[in-house]
Amino acid sequence: MRALVVDHSEAGPVRFADVDEPVPSAGETLVEIRHIGLNFGELNYVHQWPAGAVHGRDAAGVVVRAASDGSGPPEGTRVAVGMAPHAWAERVAVSPASLGTVPEGVDLADAAALGIAGVTRGQAYPPR
Repeated sequence: MRALVVDHSEAGPVRFADVDEPVPSAGETLVEIRHIGLNFGELNYVHQWPAGAVHGRDAAGVVVRAASDGSGPPEGTRVAVGMAPHAWAERVAVSPASLGTVPEGVDLADAAALGIAGVTRGQAYPPR
């Protein structure tokens, strides 16, 4: 599986690499990632991650395997992945607590920006 991993060399801060497939626990959902949410903070603080680690926290995709404990959305659901580690990969095993269902009519590319960037926007410009 391909992923963006941390690269502390001069070529970094991230690079594509082949990594192992994620193995979800009973309480995790397996999501096929279609888009990632790239933001300043994740690249600016990449030094806090170990070299070779799959990077990123925000993405959007489709559930390919529901959590075996019955929590979370069912297979085929379009989801936004927010504030979940290791999200910049072709697939990610993630807690349903880090998922939000993406309504029909909302592009998954737009949904990928809902995590850190969306929360930051909401804190900077709260609704009146």
